[in-house]
Amino acid sequence: MGFDDRKNISARSREGWELVRGDEYPDFEIPTVEDGKHAGVIGVGGLLLARIPDEIADERNVYFKNVARDQMSAVDNDLAREQHPAMPISKPERQSSVTFGGPRKLEG
Repeated sequence: MGFDDRKNISARSREGWELVRGDEYPDFEIPTVEDGKHAGVIGVGGLLLARIPDEIADERNVYFKNVARDQMSAVDNDLAREQHPAMPISKPERQSSVTFGGPRKLEG
């Protein structure tokens, strides 16, 4: 939209993201920001390339996995609390599979 999103860039930088400069990859022809505060940073159409250390990414993944687990546990607890004795609900089975194209092959 023609302006820097300073709030977003600042927030991501506090989370551990760092902008990637084009001169870090001299063997590649990479589009970079030409002028302004982020001159030299790899970017296209207002998007800037950033990276985050593996340790921080792993910590974030564990955190969000725990949040999702806690939410599912809360849903299960609410479901168990609301069930009627005449129609008991067994523990939900949560399994899914993803396939790409073609029919599923049955083993056997």
